Amino acid sequence: ELWCPLCEEFAVPGESTDQMWYEPINKMHQPITAEHFRICTEARSKMQIRILGFDPNTASLENILYPSRGRNRQMNPAAVNVFNHLSTAMGLLYQEVYFTNDRIIQQRESIRARTEQLVNRCDCFPPGTKVAIFGSSANGYGSPKSDLDMCLQIPTGTSVISEDDPTGAKAMAILAKVFEENGMKDVDTVRLTARIPVIKFNCARGNENELASDEEPFMECDLSMHNPLAVLNTSLLRTYAEINPVSRVLASVIKRWAKARDINNPARHTLSSYGYILMLLHFLTYHQRSGNGLVSPVGKSTRNHAIPLLPNLQWMDERWPQSPAGTPYMEYKEPPKVPMQHPLEENAHVNSYFYRPNAAMLSNLQRLFPGQDLSLAILLASFFRYYAFEFDYKRHVVSLNSTVAHGVVEREVKAELDGWRNYSAALTIEDPFETFYDVAHVLRGGYYHRIRREFAVAYSKIADVASGKTTSTWNNRVVDLSQMSGMALINWICEPVVDREDASTPDK
Repeated sequence: ELWCPLCEEFAVPGESTDQMWYEPINKMHQPITAEHFRICTEARSKMQIRILGFDPNTASLENILYPSRGRNRQMNPAAVNVFNHLSTAMGLLYQEVYFTNDRIIQQRESIRARTEQLVNRCDCFPPGTKVAIFGSSANGYGSPKSDLDMCLQIPTGTSVISEDDPTGAKAMAILAKVFEENGMKDVDTVRLTARIPVIKFNCARGNENELASDEEPFMECDLSMHNPLAVLNTSLLRTYAEINPVSRVLASVIKRWAKARDINNPARHTLSSYGYILMLLHFLTYHQRSGNGLVSPVGKSTRNHAIPLLPNLQWMDERWPQSPAGTPYMEYKEPPKVPMQHPLEENAHVNSYFYRPNAAMLSNLQRLFPGQDLSLAILLASFFRYYAFEFDYKRHVVSLNSTVAHGVVEREVKAELDGWRNYSAALTIEDPFETFYDVAHVLRGGYYHRIRREFAVAYSKIADVASGKTTSTWNNRVVDLSQMSGMALINWICEPVVDREDASTPDK
């Protein structure tokens, strides 16, 4: 009752904190009673308010939805109503703000094709050089306003790189002039000195009379040198997004929350959107339905018959989707090897294998991993709770190599294999293909604690409303929870950080 994983210390019962936490415990009269638990809980709450600035709601979703005890536990209709309204609001938000319609997809393809034409006019690149879209514009987790990230695909057996131009920056500089001469706007070559050279530019979306009234006439674009790993990552994420639209809706709210809470900026030592998508996919591929509308992590006792919410595309046995109905979910003991030369590390290869379904196989996966029975709101709350209170940051790595058969990837293993830090609690995220790369390496100092606290803030807000609280104090103001709609709850969860001083700590 005294330990807080967010504060990473024990509370001290009593008025004085100038003593060790166990000293007041030793003075308590035996036997231990409910009053002793109340005293300890009160001490922890005071410590959390003092250190965190808020009192986390740690009630489990099971206890919120099923507050009564006994065998025939009944669902709390008020809590069900909250989650239903939140789920509806999440679906509407995705459709109205984040769903990318065919017109936007066609605009992006038109710009890609036009860019490819200009590349093929430039003598610096081998014949047959292609342009591919990658990132949020193509992976299924973006929005209509996502920038268009593209990269060159140099034909096999050819190269742009030479002793005189080791990164291809000179060739890209010539291409930038071709862009300027052919109508591209605001061509920017500042990032040609990067490890992978990049040209930034704006391209017309199409004829003005074809644009929507609120649509910008130009689309912001990036074109980078040969970047096969980015294309590979995009293809993997796109496949996950196509299996079940639930992941897209969840990702839209999570990205909205992270941006609003100012924890989505690698330049300021917080996590990239890609990092949050990997956290979501780890959650979905390592959780299963546990009954009564809830989900739980895959445990040792359930691994022999567990079916995750999403299949692990790098570990699922490709024979399983075609197996007879009722066949237990199957994973490889070791995934198949499809080596790919690393584009930047001369002596390094990555395993590019993942299950790539054709149209019929994808339809089968969609049947095997449906989302209609899952509550979007309960999944969102479970996601926030998992990373606020359940995930063991000292021992485990967020990884898509965490499987039903093998369990969660251990930090100790990553420390031995790849030299990752292993001396304190920290958020570490393994890239799906560059497994030696920690996507969360940008976090510095107390930023891991800040991100984890934001997970706790988000879960606590949902739990407060679902638990039936009528008011709650946040940001030094009393919030009325009695009539909070689903969209109002989303807006409260995604309440913007006011300034940098507020960004350094969670809501108070």
